[in-house]
Amino acid sequence: MNKKEFLKELDEIIEDIMFIGNDIDDLEKEISQNTWSISMSQQLANEFAYGEIRTFIGNVITNRVEQMTKADCNHGMLFYVWFDWHSGRLRFNLISDIHTRLPFKCKIEIVENMDSIINEFLEYPYHDGIPFEEVNEEVEENVEDLEENSLHVFLYEMKIT
Repeated sequence: MNKKEFLKELDEIIEDIMFIGNDIDDLEKEISQNTWSISMSQQLANEFAYGEIRTFIGNVITNRVEQMTKADCNHGMLFYVWFDWHSGRLRFNLISDIHTRLPFKCKIEIVENMDSIINEFLEYPYHDGIPFEEVNEEVEENVEDLEENSLHVFLYEMKIT
């Protein structure tokens, strides 16, 4: 897949319909229906600049704000982005702001902008898979680092205006 084809596929995510919960009990449904992720080959990762991914995520946010406004939602939404090192995927989700915290079981650190998360995704050395000979050495060290450190999450609060 080339960059142009990849960007075309991202349009589907931008235009996807979100689920807006009305109750705290809707959290699981919001998580399952409002989770998106992207992954790419190493070749594609080398062709992208973080600004292009940032623009894509900005377009997703703009679309979700428009959906929220048209739905006459009576509460805000929390849009959050993180890099999933284990899968090599840039992930993002949306939940109602009636929830008191983001649904992670690990320790998280909220970062002020998404650039460091996007850079981590683009600079990830294993977009095409982890070579078997590195599995026992480098990967175990990285997993240990991940377990000791917080997961960086960018959070954008979408408010009703």
